[in-house]
Amino acid sequence: MELRLKKYKFIIQKIPELGIFISVIALFFMFNYANESMSEISTLVRMATQGTCIGFAAYGMSYLMITGEIDLSSGATAGFAAAITGLMLESGASELSAYSVALLAAIGVGILNSIMTIIIGIPSFFGTLGTSFAVGGLVIWLLKGRWIYTGDDIPTLDALFSSSPFLDLPWIFLFYVLLVLIGDLIVRTSKVGIYLKATGGNEVSAKIAGIQTSRIKAICFIFTSLNCGLAGILVMGYSGTTVAEIGIDWILWVIAIAIIGGGSLRGGIGSIIGTFLGVCLIQVIRMGLINAEIQTNAQRIVVGFILIAAATFDALKAKGIEGQ
Repeated sequence: MELRLKKYKFIIQKIPELGIFISVIALFFMFNYANESMSEISTLVRMATQGTCIGFAAYGMSYLMITGEIDLSSGATAGFAAAITGLMLESGASELSAYSVALLAAIGVGILNSIMTIIIGIPSFFGTLGTSFAVGGLVIWLLKGRWIYTGDDIPTLDALFSSSPFLDLPWIFLFYVLLVLIGDLIVRTSKVGIYLKATGGNEVSAKIAGIQTSRIKAICFIFTSLNCGLAGILVMGYSGTTVAEIGIDWILWVIAIAIIGGGSLRGGIGSIIGTFLGVCLIQVIRMGLINAEIQTNAQRIVVGFILIAAATFDALKAKGIEGQ
């Protein structure tokens, strides 16, 4: 029995994403047993489309968290990019110009976050929390409480959200999956992954080894904001409107997804594939609760427990590492 337990423990350590993969499958079949509409193509397409939007934000966050930093301005940055895109389209700008300016603005937020954290020395938790309030307020000021219809001015996004030949899943989801596979390969097998984990695991040792940790963190801050900006544009494209509420609930969701997927608030570890599975888990739970006609207030209770579970898992994981 002891030998078997050690074998299972070895498998789990070797494939840390196995647990969350099993959770996704088990919950999917459980919710599908309660309501067979979970397995309908239309439901799968909806989950894939919605998951892709927040998935891009979580994708960028995964790299940043491996370096030992976090970004609480992810949702505000998404809303900022969406607001700029909507305003530019409304003023008659081309679709490409609107996206370019919006993404540049998102990059600007990332540069600001990196300056505060790396140069000034403000802990990323407090610095990016301040950015979240500032950028979120700017979005409200820009839109002045109104919404902008963009559905007729985004043919490129419409094409990305159109159905592919593979189970009618949208093209943007397939692109996201490809990006996840490439990113996971980079983190697992290249020097980039080594530098990221060394920076987050022991920054002092990494500097002694000649790794430019400040540059790596700066790039990750910018990359995270860029992905969050893209996520905001995708939400705008999916809904066909720009509103100040885009990304408003993402402030901890994105981080929770990364932790559920194998990341840690302490840095040094992380999995891009795991983050993707975290997105899948959240979407299965959300859609399952909707199909079960659970009231919105009750859904928030479940969300709260998921966040607590993610934080607990991170703490237990850290104790396990320290105990080795």
